[in-house]
Amino acid sequence: MSEFTAVRAVSKTLQSLLQDAITNSPDPQLQNVPIDLSSPRELRDAANNNPVNAISLWLYRVARSGDLLNAPPERVDDQLKKQPLPVDLFYLVAPITATSDNEQALLGRVLQVFADHAILRGTDLKDDLEGETTELRLTLETLTLEELTRVWTALAEPYQLSASYRVQVVRIDSEIEPTRVLPVHRRRTHYQQIVGAS
Repeated sequence: MSEFTAVRAVSKTLQSLLQDAITNSPDPQLQNVPIDLSSPRELRDAANNNPVNAISLWLYRVARSGDLLNAPPERVDDQLKKQPLPVDLFYLVAPITATSDNEQALLGRVLQVFADHAILRGTDLKDDLEGETTELRLTLETLTLEELTRVWTALAEPYQLSASYRVQVVRIDSEIEPTRVLPVHRRRTHYQQIVGAS
């Protein structure tokens, strides 16, 4: 079961993964760097123009998963259950630091961690997905410079080093009660000859 909180749960899952590998790392260039779900602009604004040392893990786009959208209702005994809404989540990962070399080191670590955990399941899942049989796929998006620039323009921020990740597929269950359908007791078959013009 994936409630409406599944979107938040995915964000918490990714945040926890990066906290374990970065914030709680014994490596002095990584440790104590927070992973924040705010946008880069919100992080900077909260710091009141003071130097920031953090990683923004910002959900910037949600899209329907076209491959699964038109799946038929699921039949369970004598009931038809509406299929969950399948969505893909897109995250912008941006290290916010005072120096370029720190930005590159942090982004490199993020790339490494997410490559090593391309499939998230079982104990990886946090928040309301904990204990679920859900399996999520995490892929690095190949965005053009123009596409990335559009994201940063929407933020009203100058472009900076960042990467986009796609998480698929997140399923959000419907609240509509299953519909009861009567079982088929008797099947009637009718044949008719089709006469075509000669």
